[in-house]
Amino acid sequence: MTAHHLISQNQHLACRSEAELGSDTLKRIEECGFNYFFFRMIPRHGNITTNSKVITNYPNDYVERYEKGPLTQKKPLMTHCQLSILPIIWSADVFRDAPDQWKATQTCGLTYGWSQSVHDPNGAVSMLSLARKDPPVSQDEFSGKAASVLWLCNQLHSAMLERFHLRHRLTINIMRLSERELEVLKWTAEGKIASDIAMILSLSTRTVNFHISGAMKKLGASNKTSAVVMAARFGLL
Repeated sequence: MTAHHLISQNQHLACRSEAELGSDTLKRIEECGFNYFFFRMIPRHGNITTNSKVITNYPNDYVERYEKGPLTQKKPLMTHCQLSILPIIWSADVFRDAPDQWKATQTCGLTYGWSQSVHDPNGAVSMLSLARKDPPVSQDEFSGKAASVLWLCNQLHSAMLERFHLRHRLTINIMRLSERELEVLKWTAEGKIASDIAMILSLSTRTVNFHISGAMKKLGASNKTSAVVMAARFGLL
């Protein structure tokens, strides 16, 4: 499937849940003849590098041993992708400084593959690796599918970056919730209606509804129940 055909389908990945992103990515890499994928995004906000975000169907044991932990550990693919946007086809030479990891890729069925990165102007970096047990990646296959893999990496990068910014804005708005807004949310979580809360806090029902509305607006919630769930998720209730 060519990159032009993929784009013409207009099936953008933005605004999907991470589970949906994973499912969609698996479908797309299978169309390219691969069985496994590993996507990592390292977003930046100002001068602060946040924790990387990963979506993958790699075997759990492999991920725990070789993909998690500090990025300063020997990770040849990650090192290459942080420094270059050129795709890299896996080989024993690529993993010469990490022979144990190269051996593990063979054992886990991640025998052949390649990695592609995307760097944006704000310093965010994403990498997408595709892998399979066999056959090897030929030059003709690589030339025919490289554009599609680059397109998919860009789509995942955009989708995950959008999700990151949404979470970041939500975190800021959570911090801006007033004590009174948190108070009415707590009582709402207890099942109290506005008139009950008004009586408990010695406020008017109108004032209680004003604070609930303010909390909903800051959280981007469509109703007070959603606002309560979001606040609880951040450990505020």
